[in-house]
Amino acid sequence: MNSYERTMARLRGERADSLPVHPLFMIYAADLVGARYDTYLRDSAVLVQGQMAVLEQFGVDLVSCCSDAWREAADCGARLVWHDHAPPSCEAPLLREPADLARLRMPDPFGGGRMTDRLEALRSFAGQVKGQCVILGWVEGPIALAANLMGLEAFLTVCVEDPEFACALMDWAVELAARFAAAQVAAGADMIGIGDAAASLVSPSWYAREIAPRERRLVAGIHAAGAKARLHICGGVRGKYAAMESTAADMIDIDYPQPLAEARAAMRPQTVLAGNLNPATVLLAGTPDDVARGFEQCHREAGDAYAVAPGCEVPPATPEANIRAMVAYARSVA
Repeated sequence: MNSYERTMARLRGERADSLPVHPLFMIYAADLVGARYDTYLRDSAVLVQGQMAVLEQFGVDLVSCCSDAWREAADCGARLVWHDHAPPSCEAPLLREPADLARLRMPDPFGGGRMTDRLEALRSFAGQVKGQCVILGWVEGPIALAANLMGLEAFLTVCVEDPEFACALMDWAVELAARFAAAQVAAGADMIGIGDAAASLVSPSWYAREIAPRERRLVAGIHAAGAKARLHICGGVRGKYAAMESTAADMIDIDYPQPLAEARAAMRPQTVLAGNLNPATVLLAGTPDDVARGFEQCHREAGDAYAVAPGCEVPPATPEANIRAMVAYARSVA
């Protein structure tokens, strides 16, 4: 059973030869091939080189285009500030008032910008590993992209002061994300990650009422394009588990601030959960034995519908022995 078959079997609720391993390598992958992170983000060939190095060195079950949160916003016209060894930041919000949305151009994923660079990476992955391991594309979720376009504080404020506009902006974000996701699937992605970190900052009731239904529309679009969907919300999601499951995402990441047992109790046994080992205190700073015990506990809490991954990105200075311990735990369990 190869890596692709292993993951797809688990997503179908079938037994596999071991647990799938789905960590997100970002800065670590650039470091592995001696590249500056801003180069990794702006040159698809370097991103592919880094991800292939991770795959070959550690035997994980995916290659990933998850890199930074600014692909779509940059192609909308946001001006980015680049940093040598960190994701970019935005120079100034693109939208300052509701009237700006009417003037905002819907960018073309094939238009030659940063979205196109991601499509080029996916085509390269497809030519090398299609059908052998999962090829993970990525889009920003409705509140994440809305916050990127307007600024996080400003968007959270407008959610209270002008909820009609906030919802209109998230609808616009879903349309762009769905177009970008479909283009990524056509380029070779088997699964699309939906990064919606800002969803951790709103109340459970507002998330359930306004964000989860839009994430569900996006997931439906990904499924219609022929791929699986992975929902990734960094941070605290207590009180949101049922609404997250209602999105119909095939894999749901759970970050370390809440126990996996709590998430599992609120979700169906067959919903595949990924996470939630603390990336900093255990994967980065622990020993290989700590890592193995930590993932054993995560697996016990999540049950059989589980993919091995830390709660978020693998930190760049993580010891190689700890990454190997993560993979070794997964391979030891059928």
